[in-house]
Amino acid sequence: MDFVEVKNKKGTSNKLPPTGYDSWLDFWEKKKGFKASTCEVLLCKNTAKVGGHIIKAGEGGKEYIAPLCYECNNKPDNEVFKIYENDLVPVK
Repeated sequence: MDFVEVKNKKGTSNKLPPTGYDSWLDFWEKKKGFKASTCEVLLCKNTAKVGGHIIKAGEGGKEYIAPLCYECNNKPDNEVFKIYENDLVPVK
């Protein structure tokens, strides 16, 4: 599995998930077909609490959702961290 460098996308706290999903974490779980357990950030062992909006570092616009703990979801938007690319679910 390949890792990708990502960072939090700023200005997404008011974004609602698409119709039919209870939360962004629910969106991720239904798209992937299983429940999130731990935060997907490399080396983080905390419980996933939210579906965090992230973008690939250096790529810019395309937005993804991944299960994150509160701490990782609140990292500054200029801080790069690693996540498995397979764990990213694109936001259309």
